Amino acid sequence: MSELRTRFIETLHLKDDEIIVPEEAHLLVAKGAALDSINSSSITPDELHHKIENLKNSQDNTTHPLDPLFKDKEDYEIFKERHNKATVAKNTLEGYEGDCYLGIDAGSTTTKLVLIDKDGNLLYSLYGGNEGNPLKSVMNMLKELYKALPEKAILRYSGVTGYGEKLIQTALNVDLNEIETIAHYTAAKTFEPDVTAIVDIGGQDMKYIRMKDGSIDNIMLNEACSSGCGSFIETFAKSLNLEISEFVKEAIQAKRPVDLGSRCTVFMNSKIKQAQKEGYSVGDISSGLSYSVIKNAIQKVMKVRDVETLGKHIVVQGGTFYNDAVLRAFELIVGKNVVRPDISGLMGAFGMALLSKEQYEANLDMNYKSTILKTDELDKLEIKVTHTRCNNCENHCKLTINKFSNGQIHVSGNRCEKGAGIVTKSKELPNLIQYKQQRLFDYQPLEESKAPRRSYWNS
Repeated sequence: MSELRTRFIETLHLKDDEIIVPEEAHLLVAKGAALDSINSSSITPDELHHKIENLKNSQDNTTHPLDPLFKDKEDYEIFKERHNKATVAKNTLEGYEGDCYLGIDAGSTTTKLVLIDKDGNLLYSLYGGNEGNPLKSVMNMLKELYKALPEKAILRYSGVTGYGEKLIQTALNVDLNEIETIAHYTAAKTFEPDVTAIVDIGGQDMKYIRMKDGSIDNIMLNEACSSGCGSFIETFAKSLNLEISEFVKEAIQAKRPVDLGSRCTVFMNSKIKQAQKEGYSVGDISSGLSYSVIKNAIQKVMKVRDVETLGKHIVVQGGTFYNDAVLRAFELIVGKNVVRPDISGLMGAFGMALLSKEQYEANLDMNYKSTILKTDELDKLEIKVTHTRCNNCENHCKLTINKFSNGQIHVSGNRCEKGAGIVTKSKELPNLIQYKQQRLFDYQPLEESKAPRRSYWNS
């Protein structure tokens, strides 16, 4: 990296004769190892294989193996059979006639779309990466939906949640927007009416919702680190040239998962490298990562000291829980069987579809149809993005203004309603400092005869 090298030289004030830049510097350590081996005695492949096997079976003081996720194949089959029971009721979209309701979840890395019928049955769903542009992703999914939507199916109401909820609602004329926690809780209730805790692990975020007496009691979110989320596991699997399905399969079969603790991404990578040096297999590391994801969720995000506070009815959701290794690690650590819906990654969108249905049914106008843009309107939609500074207060927020051809405007980057262009009526508020000064110094005391005082000595 030429500029990094330049900054290093400038910072240390180095002269040309004080600098050595080796060719292929990234191979320097390997070259050193090769040079160091010149005077070493050679070994046969059989001896090398024997050494590797000894290394695999050796124990290290820093990484002690954990219990395997599954005792045997039969244990895994029982696990799968139990979780296959948590399924959503489904209906066929082809040839469907009648009302239907749409839910959209614009997540941090993925976009989800769900369509349900008047009875809450799942008609249609889409799940895919947003490639850094959630609005475009939603538009493409809507076009796919409209291609599959029968003529006699009536889209009555639509809703959106997630990171880009307000942007997407403004751009696409979506009828309803709602925060993620309400959407996820609404979906969880359909699988476990007495739910006491909801744990959602997504691609880059993590949520814990604690329930009490049928209402949300507390919400915890991860702050900066995403080492306990799905993207971290996926990235590491790719670094080993493995598909995530292969990576999970290795974890399920592993017999001695490595204890990686619950650390941030940088330190976790260091720990993994150490485990590789000590001879732990890919499966051992994969299953160890599954444990670490859950430890990070419970200790760093949920901040749960006693797992009994989670209650007896736990629902887990989010794309990461499609990973059987992560799901099993969660059950082992909390010591309870949990409910993982078969639409775990779609729960936000499914919850929004249910909320859209509720909102429509509460509406007095039964002839109402969703205002969400149709295919021809999506094709014509144009977006103009500008950037400016808000000067309505001393924060001077950097605003991103999206102007859509449908006449709508969405402002982001603002810290208050002033930056969003929301005009509030100014109110004459009392000057309390001035009031205090007047009371202290302009106060006219009463005459002595008009201000009787009670004598405690005479009472």
